[in-house]
Amino acid sequence: MISAQLANVVMASSLLIVILAYVKLSTMEGSYINVLIPSLVVSIPAYYFLPWIYIQIFGTGASRYAFLYVYATLAAENVAFVYAYSRARAKVVRLPFRFSYQNFGLVAWICLGLAVLIYVPLLMQFREFLLDPREIYKLTRTGFGPQFYISSILAYLAVILILFTKRSWRVKTVVIAVATWLLLLHGSKGHVLNVVLLLILFHVYGAGRKVGLGRTLVVCSATALVVVLLFAGTMALGDGAQEMLESISEYSDYTRNAMMVIDEHFPLQYGRLTIEANTLAYIPRALMPNKPKDLGGLYLDEEFYPEELDADAGAPAFGMGMQYADFGALAIVYLALFGLLRGWLARVFVNRLKITHHPADFFMVAFLADVAVFPVGGIGWFLPGAILVALFLRRVSRIGADKVYRDPQRKTSSSRPAAGMLRPANSPGSV
Repeated sequence: MISAQLANVVMASSLLIVILAYVKLSTMEGSYINVLIPSLVVSIPAYYFLPWIYIQIFGTGASRYAFLYVYATLAAENVAFVYAYSRARAKVVRLPFRFSYQNFGLVAWICLGLAVLIYVPLLMQFREFLLDPREIYKLTRTGFGPQFYISSILAYLAVILILFTKRSWRVKTVVIAVATWLLLLHGSKGHVLNVVLLLILFHVYGAGRKVGLGRTLVVCSATALVVVLLFAGTMALGDGAQEMLESISEYSDYTRNAMMVIDEHFPLQYGRLTIEANTLAYIPRALMPNKPKDLGGLYLDEEFYPEELDADAGAPAFGMGMQYADFGALAIVYLALFGLLRGWLARVFVNRLKITHHPADFFMVAFLADVAVFPVGGIGWFLPGAILVALFLRRVSRIGADKVYRDPQRKTSSSRPAAGMLRPANSPGSV
């Protein structure tokens, strides 16, 4: 078993590597708010701060190998992302689909209306919990996917689309506020945090502004306050300070459970869990009534937390434990390669967004920046779905448009959005 002192050193070293990678990317981008911020806002508390609190209170039962492996992998994935992002060429990758700048406002209102209409029947069914949305969240884990997740995705699309319009700040505020209120009624803290992250990313990649270190610290502090308020509003934190810390530190189980998989020498699954998490997990239960509950990482819950899984009350997550169960000691290689792919794709779509200034490319940037625009509990990485949504946004922007565009011929991206180069001066596209 690893000592608390050595565990602290390992965690601090891993975190330092992650921060250095972030500073490298920030220097390159000229902004400390960038595509790495959303993942860091989630991962630093979940993988570092909360586990540190847990260790100080309860200690750690993990082996040295498991602890070192998990935190080495976390650092390696972030370093790989930044390396691929920084090494990718500034050349804009063209896509073979036309687009325009029409209907953003209209489609935003349609998405918001549909999101409300889809979710209202569920609210009516559980009306006694309207003042306690967390109970709705607990009661709709199985069998309510179309209402729960589709309404969430539509709410995010409404927020993204309205940001790209020329409507007044009052109209934008109304749409964002209603979408946030609807997401709050879903009972998930992450749903509301995602709206905050979308607004932060838009400030840099949509509006083309750069943010210095001081302002970034202010923004992150405000985001942390939002998270604390969400915890306070959706959790029973206990009476005393220690009980509150214990309740919150339970959210550090991502790393602890991954270490448990390693130390228990779980039988190698040869990629089965990863494949299930990225394919079968996204098929609605209405189309696959016999879909098992233990797909992907939930198979580990079936082995380690069967009572929680059977109770359908929110089984613990395993973080990179699923990849270790699939690939053993090669999990670090798999996740590093995944980081390289995500970093390269993120640079591709950031470059495109600087030129097109289109919500379709912004949606891809948000997805690749780890904003959970597909809020399915981190089961898999739904890249095909993200591409389909982006194509949908490009298609609806052409409906009724006087002019449509192919991707620009420019070979390299500029430092600021150059949408004016594409959009005609009298374009109604941002209405």
